[in-house]
Amino acid sequence: VKEDQLDKMEEKIDKWRYIIQSMNQAEKADPDLLNASRVKRIARGSGWPEHEVKELIKNYKNSKNMMKASKGRQMQGFLRKLGMG
Repeated sequence: VKEDQLDKMEEKIDKWRYIIQSMNQAEKADPDLLNASRVKRIARGSGWPEHEVKELIKNYKNSKNMMKASKGRQMQGFLRKLGMG
């Protein structure tokens, strides 16, 4: 990983930390609760624009979906090994 890419990732992590700290416990546990008014409140509380909050939510959901897909593939491989797939 190049140095400038690493710096950008660190900046993004710092930004996301402020956004996450502006969420309440329920919002952290269930991002589907985040409607427009909650996103606006989180943006004001974190000091970052709404599109940054939405980007964090989008990245979280994408990561969650990739993890689900990965687990599904792992389970399929496991079942094949058992002769069930």
